[in-house]
Parts: sequence; C-alpha cells; structure tokens
Amino acid sequence: MKKNVFFYSNMIKLGGIISMPENIAEDEAVPAAVLSHGYGASRDEFGDFLILTEILNSMGIAVFRFDYRGCGRSDYPLGRMLCNDEWKDDLKNAISFVSKYTRVDKNKICLIGESMGASVSIMAASEDHRVKCIIALSPIADGYEWIKQNWTKNKSRKEFDSFLREVQEDKEREAIYGQSNLLKMADALAYEDRYLELIEEIHKNFDDREFTYHIHYASIASILSMRPIEAVKKISPRPVLLLAGKKDGIVPWKMNSQKLYESVGEIKKLVIFDEGDHGLLAEPTKSETISEIKDWLNNYLINS
Repeated sequence: MKKNVFFYSNMIKLGGIISMPENIAEDEAVPAAVLSHGYGASRDEFGDFLILTEILNSMGIAVFRFDYRGCGRSDYPLGRMLCNDEWKDDLKNAISFVSKYTRVDKNKICLIGESMGASVSIMAASEDHRVKCIIALSPIADGYEWIKQNWTKNKSRKEFDSFLREVQEDKEREAIYGQSNLLKMADALAYEDRYLELIEEIHKNFDDREFTYHIHYASIASILSMRPIEAVKKISPRPVLLLAGKKDGIVPWKMNSQKLYESVGEIKKLVIFDEGDHGLLAEPTKSETISEIKDWLNNYLINS
C-alpha cells in the first residue's frame, strides 16, 4: 500500500511516498497525516518517519512523507533550504496533493513535524485552514533568536555579529552573481560540541541526499526571518500538540516550545519529557512520544 509519487510546488517537482492503510473499504475515505522533516534531513527522517508511518497506517491513517526543496531527492539545488517561504509553500502544496488523493478524507488532514519541520508545520497551518490538527516535535519559536542563542552560548556575541555580516554579504553577492555560497551546517548553526560530533557522525553514515551537510548562506538568511511564534497565534481553535525534551541542547524547550504554547489559543497541550533530547522519536522517549501522538490523533483527527 506504499507508492512513490511526485507533486509540484511553485513549478518545482518534489517527490515523496504515500502509504495507505490496509483493508480500506471500497467506499471509505481515511484521515491523512503529512510528515514534515527537519533541517537538512529527508523524507525518512533518519528512519524515525518510517516507524511513525507504520504506526499511523495501523491506526487507519494515510501518511505522506516528502523531501523539501534543497533536501533529499528534490529537483532543486541541494542545500538551498528556504524554510520561511519555499518550505512553507512546499508543505501547503503537499496538503493540496494529499487532499486530492484517492480515498483520502480531505476534511481530516493533520501535520506532524519534527524540529524545523515542526516550525514549518506551524507556519503553514496558520495560513491553510484545511489542516485539522498539528503535532510539533521540538519546534523553533523564532529563527533569529534561536540562531543568536546558539552563537552567543557556544561561541560569542562578537562572533555572532560577524556571522550576520557574512550572511548579509552573501545576499549582496547573490544579487550580483546569482549564487549563494555554501558553508557547513555545523559552522552555521553553532551547536554544542556533542551535537557537532553527532553531525559529523551522521555525515559519515548517510549520503548527501539523506543528510544535507553543506548549506547555502541563503538558507540561514531564511531562518533568521522565521517567526513561528507569531504564526501559531492564528491556528486556534484547531488543536496544537507541542512535544519537547528537557535535555534538548539544540532547541531548548523554555525559549521555544514553552513560548509557542503560551501563544497558542485553544485547544492545546504541551508535554515536556524529563529524559528527552532533540530527537523525541528515539529512545528513551520513543514510546512516550508515540503514545502522545496516537492519543492526539484519536481525539482530534480520527474521532472528531
């Protein structure tokens, strides 16, 4: 019940996989979940979305996972990931594709995003009222504040200001030559050392179509202009579930998930896992995260 498909987003061809539940009645239309992967990842989210797809299919939910522009097997320059606008458009166009897919109930579509994909889900849902409910795992609340926090905590404010000048210089260079320069993701996002080591390990074990190691400066400029904290206010009364981990050093929960929760109207829920790190679909929080997702979907997608 799995099929490779493609759709168009602003005339860019994007590929994905749609997985349908088994034993669908001939006249039945099922709910659907669109999965939104993280920064530099791809449709499988390093295997996390494969596991999640199986679980959602077993609940009777169709699942669509795809590669954003600049990632995976998208027909677009690898590493050019404009999350604030192009990714948002990609997700809204993915919703359009799913809403027209055979045996999908267009009135029961949810978004499930992880990390940057969670933030893009929030921004897309704020503009697209076809979305019935949202689940955001480890989302970023404000792109500028997020990057600034990483740089000032793990490097220095002086180095952050210098980096901002590099981003601006690249904008000017792109305007003249039509090309944004590349840099390592690790150099751009200024994570803690333990995450920098993880990035290098992932780079060794996954090819460039599964993990985007080099990114365009334009990608960082796009993050700096992101404001999910403002977008989330427009989603109510549609239900929003926010999940985060206390040990997350990439997207700290207090300045991100907590602030997003405070800005959401009703209906909402915030779950903070004491032992959770950034990847909540991995151990030790895998089973708890899946349980929260299943409960939310049963309450606000399947049975609503």
